[in-house]
Amino acid sequence: MPAINLPLPARLCPLCGGANGCAPALAGSFATPCWCQAQPIDAAARARVPATLRGKACLCQRCGTASPPAEKE
Repeated sequence: MPAINLPLPARLCPLCGGANGCAPALAGSFATPCWCQAQPIDAAARARVPATLRGKACLCQRCGTASPPAEKE
């Protein structure tokens, strides 16, 4: 039987811990449009996702489109 491609039910952003707003995860279908399909995801934000969560959890729009906060000296 072929594998069924469904979104994982991860609903929290792996960077901030807030709701990620992943419409496909909420709907259970990749046919559901999501904010990330219309906006590029920041490469630096993608790189900060812990290795254990890469490909398993979506970033929220705030984390996915913003640069990280400046380091305090």
